[in-house]
Amino acid sequence: MTSLDQLTTLLDALEAKLPDLLAAYPADGDFWMAFAGEADAIEDRAGEHVGVVNQRISAMPAQHGRFLVGVEASP
Repeated sequence: MTSLDQLTTLLDALEAKLPDLLAAYPADGDFWMAFAGEADAIEDRAGEHVGVVNQRISAMPAQHGRFLVGVEASP
């Protein structure tokens, strides 16, 4: 099982990579496919921390003006 510290490290790396993904994939469909590929690998390791991981992953693109359709941000 992957620890929360290890997951946080992976999430931090994905968040740091996000500007590069946005630049490399300016079309929404291409961006979401690339982002999902990266995010899925982390979610697969989340185990009992899946809620924290999913919340963090969902918030990342929103910081850059990209939003998942049908997903509302938590207050």
